[in-house]
Amino acid sequence: MMSDEFDPAAYETAGIPRAEARRWRSWRLTAAQAAAWRRAGVTDPAEATQWTTARVTPDTVGSCRVAGLTAAEALLWHEYEFTLDEAIALTRQGHTPDRAYDLEHGRRPRSADDPTAPGDAFSSLMAFAGGGDPRDRAQRFIARLGNADAFVIYSYCGEDWVDDEAAAWARQNVAAPTARMWQELGLRPAEARRFIQRGLSPMAVARAWWRAGIPFEETASWAGAGLSPEEAAAQRARGVTAEQAETLRALRDDR
Repeated sequence: MMSDEFDPAAYETAGIPRAEARRWRSWRLTAAQAAAWRRAGVTDPAEATQWTTARVTPDTVGSCRVAGLTAAEALLWHEYEFTLDEAIALTRQGHTPDRAYDLEHGRRPRSADDPTAPGDAFSSLMAFAGGGDPRDRAQRFIARLGNADAFVIYSYCGEDWVDDEAAAWARQNVAAPTARMWQELGLRPAEARRFIQRGLSPMAVARAWWRAGIPFEETASWAGAGLSPEEAAAQRARGVTAEQAETLRALRDDR
C-alpha cells in the first residue's frame, strides 16, 4: 500500500531520477517495483502496468519478449484466459489472441475487420499503449484512488472499468472480479465492506443467506439494512417485507 505523499528519496536510492520517479509513482508503482521493471528493460510505467495486469513479472517478461510478445498482446491473451505459457507457445506458432480464441472455441478464425471478432471487446485495452483516451482515463482513475492497493487498481484498469462505481469498490481494496461478485449479490461497496471485515467472501455470504431461507433477490435488501440472515428470517416470519427492509437500507445511506 502506498501513501498519498510523494517521497522521491526511495526512488533516488534505487537509482531512479526524481523526474522519472514521479512517472512511476503516478502509476502506483513503488520504488522497488520500478527498479525491478527497469532492470528487466521496461522503462515505461504504463507498459509495466500492462505487463503486471497480464500477470507478467520482471522475472518472466524476458521470455515474453524472446517469443515476440508485446505487453498489449500479453494483456489480450490474459483477457482471453490463456496462461502465460500458452500465450508464449501459441505466439511462437504464429497465432494471434483472436485466432487462438476462435480455434479453441471451434470457430473459423475471423478477419480483423469483422465487428463480431472477440478482440474488439478489448480494443480499449490495446489502446493503453498508444496514449489514447483509455490510457488517460486509467491514469486519472489511478490518481484519484489514494491508498488503494496497486494491484487492486490494476485489476480495474485491466477490465477498463474506471468509472465512479469502480473507484468506490477500489477504495475498499476489493479487486474488480470480486467486486463483480458482490454486485451480483446486489450489495454496495460499504455494505460489502462489513462482510469483508469479517473475513467473508461473496460465496460465503450467499450460502449463509440461502441456508436461512432468504430468496436471492431479497438478500441485498435485508443485508443492506444491517440484518443477519437469522434476523431477516425472523422478520419475514413476522410479515415484514423486503420492500420495508429496503426502506431501512436507504435510511442507512452508506453507499
